[in-house]
Amino acid sequence: MKIPFTEIQLEFYNIMSCKGFELSEGTGLSFGPCFQAKMGLVILFFANALCRKWLGEEAGFEYSFFGGLFGGLVPYFIAISILGSFKISLIIGLVGMGVFGFLGGSIFGGEE
Repeated sequence: MKIPFTEIQLEFYNIMSCKGFELSEGTGLSFGPCFQAKMGLVILFFANALCRKWLGEEAGFEYSFFGGLFGGLVPYFIAISILGSFKISLIIGLVGMGVFGFLGGSIFGGEE
């Protein structure tokens, strides 16, 4: 049995306009899924800065800040746009940040 292509619906989540996320009906600040998705970008940025400071400078590991930033934010943005799940996307972003931060540091050298 074939399923027609028109029946398959893929929903995308937009961080900027909050389309696709469940929006709360209340007035004031909303700390719903869209806010969590936006805060995930901030969390990844500061986690990358802390990894650079503590692992790169203090512990002496080769860690690339820009490699970690690129490797964390791009997979996070793609995952949150497709999945819409904050926790899964944050884990994907943290893994990408670690891989690309240390890989970029070993290839290009850490920033000093």
